[in-house]
Amino acid sequence: MIAVDIEGFVWPGTDTGVLLQNDVIRNYYKRIFDQQFAVDIEEFLWPEMGVGGLLKNDTIRIYYQQLFNQCDKDQDGFVSLEELTAFIKSNEQTTPTSGPLTPIIINNYQRFDQNHDNKLDFEEFVAMITNDSFLRDFANLGNRYVKFLVPVSRRTVKLRRMHTITVQIALFYLDVSEPLIFDQSKRYQIWRYMTYMFTHSSSLHLFNNVIFQLAIGLPLEMVHGWRVLVIYCAGVLGGSLFQSVIYPRDNLTGGSPGVYSFFTAHIATVIMNWREISQPVAQLILFGFFTVCDPVYKYITYRNDRNVSYISHLGGAICGLLVGVNILRNLRETRGEKIIWWISVVLYTALMVTLISLEITVNFMQLKLLS
Repeated sequence: MIAVDIEGFVWPGTDTGVLLQNDVIRNYYKRIFDQQFAVDIEEFLWPEMGVGGLLKNDTIRIYYQQLFNQCDKDQDGFVSLEELTAFIKSNEQTTPTSGPLTPIIINNYQRFDQNHDNKLDFEEFVAMITNDSFLRDFANLGNRYVKFLVPVSRRTVKLRRMHTITVQIALFYLDVSEPLIFDQSKRYQIWRYMTYMFTHSSSLHLFNNVIFQLAIGLPLEMVHGWRVLVIYCAGVLGGSLFQSVIYPRDNLTGGSPGVYSFFTAHIATVIMNWREISQPVAQLILFGFFTVCDPVYKYITYRNDRNVSYISHLGGAICGLLVGVNILRNLRETRGEKIIWWISVVLYTALMVTLISLEITVNFMQLKLLS
């Protein structure tokens, strides 16, 4: 229980520095803040730094964009007075303290419509909802907005990734890999197409995957939630299918295909949120360079070493990209992005149908030989 009155807790009419002088309030905000954002806490709590400075942080910008999209019902890229009124009335359970609801909405709307075109663009909208006077007028909306910005479900998302890692570590040291590895001679045991992700060939192999899952997977889960687990599984399945079809005599262990799917999932996020993410070209080059160059390097270096399954890494990367485009959050869908989405659906479906058909054929022949 926070021992302060409501006026001292929900959007007081003071600047950030005064708000955070109360230790109880500061500690409360810091707890929810530390779990989410790699920015200074004063930056998180709406300082007088200007909208442009606040939106430099990608994570914060994404959440503002989600709120903007909720308000922009017709998805035309602007918030009309009618949309703002409907949005506020749906979130406000009481009349604002300073007067009737509609006149105050109109006053705030006109105040932040800087170019007087009778509509708010994204930055005008953010400037309005982070303004002290607006938040004083609409305390319920402000309180809900904090919950929207830092939803409770984000905490369980992190645990989901930790559960996967814990199982991988436990099974490695319990040495129960035999029924789990992807054994080419036992492809009819279909669980092996997925369970090999829980087995690893060495401690170095295991902890390399763990480190990459934490470094690459957790940032994705903070924004995209359960979708990242789907991408990881798609990468694992894609890796085993690629390996089995192209190198049908080599067994497979480790969650590396799932890790590679995280790299291309980042690429999918950049592609589908090109206008909303800062420096998209740099991010695309960074993740694209690693995704392309690493399998090529490993093919050249280890092509005669059957212990390195570069082809499964490539399979995981391809599936991560295609599934990522299909299911990761798209903050604002454009016509071009919709076309990309459908292309990814068709390509992934065709790829899976082809690989699974080949696998069924090979498994049938294998079972026939065994009988």
